[in-house]
Amino acid sequence: MKVFNDINTYFINGLEKANDYSNGFFIREISKHKTLVKPGKEFFGPHKRDFFEIAVLRRNTRNIKIGNQTLQHMENSLAIVSPFQVINYSDFPNNNDNNDDEGFIIYFNPSIFTNLNQSYGLQNEFPFFKIHTMPIYHLNDRDFNDILNVAKELHHESRSTKAYNFEIVRSLLLMLLYKVKRYTQDNKGIVTMNRFEAVMSKFEQELLSSNNQFLTVKEYASKLHISPIYLTECTKKATGKSAQKIIIDYKILYAKTLLHQMGKSIAEVAYALNFNEVANFNQFFKRNTGVTATQFRNGME
Repeated sequence: MKVFNDINTYFINGLEKANDYSNGFFIREISKHKTLVKPGKEFFGPHKRDFFEIAVLRRNTRNIKIGNQTLQHMENSLAIVSPFQVINYSDFPNNNDNNDDEGFIIYFNPSIFTNLNQSYGLQNEFPFFKIHTMPIYHLNDRDFNDILNVAKELHHESRSTKAYNFEIVRSLLLMLLYKVKRYTQDNKGIVTMNRFEAVMSKFEQELLSSNNQFLTVKEYASKLHISPIYLTECTKKATGKSAQKIIIDYKILYAKTLLHQMGKSIAEVAYALNFNEVANFNQFFKRNTGVTATQFRNGME
């Protein structure tokens, strides 16, 4: 399956001139005053991206499938997509169809930030970014407009040539993320999930709020007040992966984040992940990524 990593040329982004900040950020406006453009052929089939997305949707009428969930007609909503979730523009309308959609789509890489410059750190700070489930939230008018106004500023500033536009874009994006965190903290979302998907979502929430300490399947199941067997049954039906594999996914993501910190030795990374022996960590990392921790680090240079 194709994975897109160039934000500036993804979908129709390249049609609109804007600063992309070394592939770190792009914001696209959806407006009934703009001509609707279909995705290119390469975007119509299921594909993945290795960057984050937040859709701030005043109104959405497109049916876009992300993972097992479909964005349907929504108003005053947020749709949040993490890297490597499968997306499919399966029924995009013709150019001459009425386009009544309105809002902004924001794409970014963690590299745009200084302290949250790796995916795991970003997802740990903003738990609405999950690997395996896609949150969609409906907000009241006041909260939605608060976020929408920041998105409008982002759109304007990203097309500016004035001094410090990058610093302002980065600050506005961080402000937007914290506002999303504030307004979605107690919001269960509007996606209708079956029991398996609901358990999966809660499981991911526990993983993201565990302060970088990874528990066993049994311990997570206990937190969710279900049996380990039922937890794994739910994760397999929701994602095709066992609960243990979901934990490994997050553990590898965290390991990669630590390996990007060049001041940490491989041994320090291993101990931070509770491996008693560096050799055991190296075996774990290579088994799940195909390369050793040293090879991964060397490949970053």
